[in-house]
Amino acid sequence: MFTIENQATGNCFTIQEGETILNGAMNNGFGFPYGCRNGFCGKCKATLIEGEVDYAEGNPPGLTAEEIADNMILPCKCQAKSNLSIVVTELESVADIEVKTLPCKVSQIEHLNADVAKVVLKIPGSESLQYLAGQYIDLIHPDFEPRAFSIANAPHNSGVIELHVRLISGGKFTNFVFNEMQEKSLVKMEGPKGSFYLRESSDKPMIMVAGGTGFGPVKAMVEHAIESGSKRDIHVYWGVRSEQDLYMTLPSEWAKTHDNISFTPVLSLPDESWEGRTGYVHEVILADFDTLTNYEVYACGPPEMVRSAANTFAKKGMFENNFFNDSFDFAYQASNE
Repeated sequence: MFTIENQATGNCFTIQEGETILNGAMNNGFGFPYGCRNGFCGKCKATLIEGEVDYAEGNPPGLTAEEIADNMILPCKCQAKSNLSIVVTELESVADIEVKTLPCKVSQIEHLNADVAKVVLKIPGSESLQYLAGQYIDLIHPDFEPRAFSIANAPHNSGVIELHVRLISGGKFTNFVFNEMQEKSLVKMEGPKGSFYLRESSDKPMIMVAGGTGFGPVKAMVEHAIESGSKRDIHVYWGVRSEQDLYMTLPSEWAKTHDNISFTPVLSLPDESWEGRTGYVHEVILADFDTLTNYEVYACGPPEMVRSAANTFAKKGMFENNFFNDSFDFAYQASNE
């Protein structure tokens, strides 16, 4: 096991012998830049200040002889042979990330409940998609207008993209996904997009407010925080209509295994057997916190939920620049689906 220090940021992490530096950075939640991840494009270039590295397949084509002589390395392909000090610019905002159009294959379609499906897309091995936890992609199919879907997995395996797709009544695209799309079929994606992403430089406690499939990007954010070893308090609230709409058990598992994570499901139309919280999710949060002054709030879901959270949370001390949101406007525009 070796320690890698990025002198540009002061961030340190450890990697296993035989693991590439880029994989080690991603597994520890650090936003090292990359492109092809195959040693060709050179977008992950870093400067080696101290230590020794090796390339299992020989020097990669993405580095010239002059760059190698100047101690430039490609973290996507090189492995540490000792503790390392390097210099690389880590990604901190969406402006640093390239938007790509990529082909992909549907590798899995799993129905999580009556109207939500998990769709897993596999990007070809020669490509990859770098994104921040919380962002979305446009899914492109020749028979439909592009549709935006939040990425529901953390950016640690950029060759796989998980989407949570809700079946919309009268929605042509979502009906296609549920009733016609087949595993191994081909589609395109364009992304990443959006300014809804986890602000990792902050140390403020977080309140995650999800409505329906707004849980998808919240899942990506929480998974990323866990993977990166964040100790910030995370309060996850998931508002749905009925208990069957809680289509994943992950939030309960997070709360059981991580002391800094709590989970509160909220049902607006519960049956008599439900013993948990009821009503509108933003009202439950208002009841649980005396003040929201020191919190960051991430809200994702139907527009009315997001608007209600923004307006009422501000009255309880939440600063506007601590509120981040992604409004799922399609929930009110099914005729355009």
